Amino acid sequence: GPVMALSAEVVTVLVTTLVAHVASEVVIFNCCPNGTIVTEDGDCRPFRIPAWAPAVYSPTDKKLYPPGTIPEDWRMQEDTMPRCNPGESPVYFESVFDLSDQPPPPTFFIFDNGSLQLTVAHVEVYPSEPARYCVNIAGCFVCMPTAEDPNPLPRVKKCCGRRAVFSGKEKSCKVHSQNLNIPNVTFIEGFPTCQEFSISGKLDDTHHLLPDGTLRSGDKIITDFCIEHLFEHPNDGISVFDCPDETESSRNDIRFTLYPIGFFISVFFLAVTLVASCLLPSTYHVLHWRCQTNHVACLLVGDLLLGITQISGSALNGPACVAIAISIHFMFLAAFFWLNTMCFNIWWTFRDLRPSNLDKGQEACRLRFYELYAWGGPLIIAGIAAVCDHLPEESYPNMIKPRFGEKRCWFYGDTEIFSYFFGPVAVLLLLNLTLFAATARELTCGLWKTEVVKSNTERATLGRVCLKLVVVMGVTWVADVVSWVVGGPNYLWYVTDLINALQGVLIFAVVGCQPQVWAALRRLWCLRESPSDRHPRSSSSNALPSCGEQNTSTTKGMETLC
Repeated sequence: GPVMALSAEVVTVLVTTLVAHVASEVVIFNCCPNGTIVTEDGDCRPFRIPAWAPAVYSPTDKKLYPPGTIPEDWRMQEDTMPRCNPGESPVYFESVFDLSDQPPPPTFFIFDNGSLQLTVAHVEVYPSEPARYCVNIAGCFVCMPTAEDPNPLPRVKKCCGRRAVFSGKEKSCKVHSQNLNIPNVTFIEGFPTCQEFSISGKLDDTHHLLPDGTLRSGDKIITDFCIEHLFEHPNDGISVFDCPDETESSRNDIRFTLYPIGFFISVFFLAVTLVASCLLPSTYHVLHWRCQTNHVACLLVGDLLLGITQISGSALNGPACVAIAISIHFMFLAAFFWLNTMCFNIWWTFRDLRPSNLDKGQEACRLRFYELYAWGGPLIIAGIAAVCDHLPEESYPNMIKPRFGEKRCWFYGDTEIFSYFFGPVAVLLLLNLTLFAATARELTCGLWKTEVVKSNTERATLGRVCLKLVVVMGVTWVADVVSWVVGGPNYLWYVTDLINALQGVLIFAVVGCQPQVWAALRRLWCLRESPSDRHPRSSSSNALPSCGEQNTSTTKGMETLC
């Protein structure tokens, strides 16, 4: 009896003590786990910090607890955000944490009874509601009433949220201290809702933010978008990310279908042109034949790669996209340099309408010089572009970089494409047109002299055909440069763009469709049809007869040079 009564009394005391202890325990929420700091978005970011405890003030003792200590009846609960009531939302208050011996005054402190005092907003959260705030070395979140603003600010998406920017290379967000300073808007985090969004321009340049939070680009109003700085180019302004307009894409489907078809047709005819050139006698105008072959080969590869990028669309990206962009850049530069070499060679030949026979040594020397110029020039320009594209932005903030593959498998924008492509091409086209005018003057003035015509008939025919090639290439590309400078609706330049896409057909018409090519084809056909005659014909197989010997007209023989 007495023993049982004593035991029951002891149990009652223990339970009462335990309940009292639990009831008196103060639970303080730490917004994040130890070793991390909280961000304004509520995320926890790893950060090397020592053991941390909030600043605790004792009204009884009228002093703060020693740094890093908390009352004995406290328990810190990690990785817990506040639980706000309906009509409330967690508001972030940043704390400038300083681990030195003399840190600045804290943004907040906690009384030993668990109530929170915000020194910056004069807000106190009482201990009866400890779940309504959380603290961290970087700041705190406090549940506060959501005020209904009669004139709420428009909500604009910042792609990566606060303290982060977008990396075009990695296609993801990266932590960065750069923020957007745009007044009268409320930023929310998020990307456009479409699956394949892209960078469509720059804020305050190609796009303008309207008071209602929408974007205007020309006559188009954009509602589904976000804005962000680029990690690789923090000083280039704010980029606009939006979704491709379905109506615009449908309207342009024909254009993006015709252009790749045009490029592939051009590739076919350029390949036929190369084959046709190989059918001509190997000893016939070797210097010009080499220049022409290199020019056509560069165009062939460039058009092929350009057609691949056009037909692939957004499916082609990453390192492959960058590699193709660099290759296209080099190939088209080389094509223009070889065209410039051909123009110079024609002008040199006709500069005074005098015979200019070169021995093999002189011809080989000039060919080496041409190759050094026509391959070396593009290699230097394309090499500089490729190297600059990989230089760190922090070390060279003012350098114009090509930014291959960021927006498409080509240059990023107008400034980049002018610096590394249209600028050099414009200089080469100007030189070509100058050489064209000088050669045309020599021909037209010289042909009035009948004695010169008689001795240079083949060379005059050569000049006319080669100048056709210069016109075919030069004029269409001049139009392309002009269309880039002038701008305007795409449909204004459909014709010139399509002509450029089909330039291989025009080159074949000028170069490949010549009597000498057809004569060579007939010879091959005859050899195929008459095997018994191969031995007599093979006596000259090592050096096919010149085309002038195969035709009664000497003027047609020289057309093989182009």
